[in-house]
Amino acid sequence: MPLLTKHTTPLWGIWKIEESSEILLSMLDNKESYNSFLSNRMTEGRKCEWLASRVLVKSLLGEEPEIRYTSAGAPFLHGKTCQISISHTKGYAAVLLTENKNAGIDIEFLSDRVRKIRTRFMSTEEDLAIDSIHESEHLLIYWSGKETLFKMIGQEEVDFKKHLHIKPFKYENEGTFNATETRTQKNESFTIHYFVSTEFVLTRSE
Repeated sequence: MPLLTKHTTPLWGIWKIEESSEILLSMLDNKESYNSFLSNRMTEGRKCEWLASRVLVKSLLGEEPEIRYTSAGAPFLHGKTCQISISHTKGYAAVLLTENKNAGIDIEFLSDRVRKIRTRFMSTEEDLAIDSIHESEHLLIYWSGKETLFKMIGQEEVDFKKHLHIKPFKYENEGTFNATETRTQKNESFTIHYFVSTEFVLTRSE
């Protein structure tokens, strides 16, 4: 089974997607409940990502709770008190399960495409701190970190450049950084964890 990693404090993991949608579906118990969603027009890759996240939840919890969505599109576990955050990228799915109400996880396939959109989400202060030797990786940490922060605050109409702020930090393959939101009146600050592999960048809340 390609459960790439599992951590328990908090509970989160990464699934490397190597199976077909048929095989992933066979690994789940509540197959009939997924039929209506899977019957919609969607690519094989999208089906695999969607099913892999369910298989990963089952692998982490040892059971298969129903995943529902709020009107804003945020996932939640029906009948459970723990919070859930889901992310997927090319070939991988990631899930975070925690009692912390500000739950967020994001995984991004490593590529240079993030350089083309840097002006959309990077402030001048943030951009000046980018490590030129690891430019794509560092930029992707910022992008992924803001995706995670966006999930954590649960607000609509969020401008990643205007409302989400990351305190500049030195690039390492693994570490933490401080992030602040100015979308709400609380202006809350959080610590976000990150690590960089040869294929992806992952960020998550505590």
